[in-house]
Amino acid sequence: MTRGTSEGRATLADVARLAGVSPSTASRALNGLGQFTPETRAAVLAAAEDLGFEPSPLARSLRTQRTHTIGFVVPDVSSPFYAAALQGAQRELEREGYRVMLMDSEQDAPRELAALRTLLTHQVDGLLVSTTGISQESFETVLSVRRAPCVFLDTVLEGAGDGVVLLDNHAGIKLLVRHLAEHGHRRIAVLAGPQRETSAIERLDAFREEAAAQTVEAEQLVRVCRWTHESGKEQTLDLLALDPPPTAIVACSAELALGCLAACRERDVAVPEEIAVACFDDPYVAPLLEPPLTAIAYEPGELGRLAASLLLERIRSGDGDRSEVRVPVRLIVRRSCGCDGER
Repeated sequence: MTRGTSEGRATLADVARLAGVSPSTASRALNGLGQFTPETRAAVLAAAEDLGFEPSPLARSLRTQRTHTIGFVVPDVSSPFYAAALQGAQRELEREGYRVMLMDSEQDAPRELAALRTLLTHQVDGLLVSTTGISQESFETVLSVRRAPCVFLDTVLEGAGDGVVLLDNHAGIKLLVRHLAEHGHRRIAVLAGPQRETSAIERLDAFREEAAAQTVEAEQLVRVCRWTHESGKEQTLDLLALDPPPTAIVACSAELALGCLAACRERDVAVPEEIAVACFDDPYVAPLLEPPLTAIAYEPGELGRLAASLLLERIRSGDGDRSEVRVPVRLIVRRSCGCDGER
């Protein structure tokens, strides 16, 4: 196999010469543009491979008006959830020749807006955004300078963007409440997330709906938290001080569940003998805890992959129709809810 040319690195002209076509034809064939016979396209691709031709990213972006770069904004880059979502998105994007520029907003709206401005300044072809609760007006103001397709993941910014990929939050919480009600619990508390975020809003709404359907006493047992271990512990201590305390707690995230279990240990409240605990999220430590944690499981990597796939579709088609995709969830039953073992 021949690599390069006698003068050094292979050029587009070298590829065209070997394939027996013009440089413009070779360029269009390599970029998937234009109409050619299968034989012509195959000849160009074979010549490029034979010569080890590597197109210049800068030249390519000037020709196509694309940088083949996607901006990804997350609230917490250290979160296992966002790390897995990033991995799923990156694999999908790399298969299509795109790179990812990652920005961490640190759950701060001004930082998120600054991150979006930076990415748009770098001429990204599209945006994947898990927003911290910025307004639609702020988002549209940033994109008015240079519009790019945008898909939100795990969050919804009403009326903005080109699509959204979400977990099935309603189904997951309803599975937990129904399962606990079937165990005979009638005082079920919830550790909910900040009510400016889609996932937190949907999970609390679902909790209230299913509690009403199961005739469970719950409204006075709602506690809104920050998405932190410390907040989960603090609010659980408050619930345990009630007279009577709840007999079960639904935590709307893994961090809140870990805080809940820490509070129970601090107050010597036995789980599940005195209080049952169940969680939306299935962290890798869930089966290793004592007792193992009943949880709602899902694939965060799949959420990232679907978001990337939807964004690429929008970039290619220019279609402005807004789509919503839901990632399914499932209940993993372990001993923290009072069951004998995992199923």
